[in-house]
Amino acid sequence: MWYLKFPTIFALHFKIFMKVRIIFISVILLVVNDINSQIFKLNIEIENIENKGTIYMAIYDNSSSFDQDNKNKGINKKRWVKSIVEQVNSKGFNKSIELKKGVYAISLFVDSNKNKVIDKNFIGVPTEQYGFSNDASGFLSSPSFKDASFNLDSDLNIKISLK
Repeated sequence: MWYLKFPTIFALHFKIFMKVRIIFISVILLVVNDINSQIFKLNIEIENIENKGTIYMAIYDNSSSFDQDNKNKGINKKRWVKSIVEQVNSKGFNKSIELKKGVYAISLFVDSNKNKVIDKNFIGVPTEQYGFSNDASGFLSSPSFKDASFNLDSDLNIKISLK
């Protein structure tokens, strides 16, 4: 009588299905956990701020965006991974942010006259304080992404001294 065997076969297939389902859900949870663990804390400390004002900071993850914004080829907020605009005083500035694992560079200036741009003299030298990650500097221009970049593969503290 085959119909008496049907519940047993059904129960066996159901148990196998449930075990496969549990394994599948476990694998998915491990993958999601691994993705979340690829986010790290970046602590940024800005030193030697001379005048109070507004800090404009942009964080980049590629050289073309960094170079275009810092070589006066037009500022485009879409090129930034993250931006920070905050009031600062002459005591310093600290900020903690979370970013995905990757290579980044930071460019910033302190706008002390509240006109939202970095002021320059007649030969193009900034008259307001500015800085880059790694305290990078260029010869008669902004530094390259390579000079200013850092690898974020764990929690990281960086200090930027303003010029």
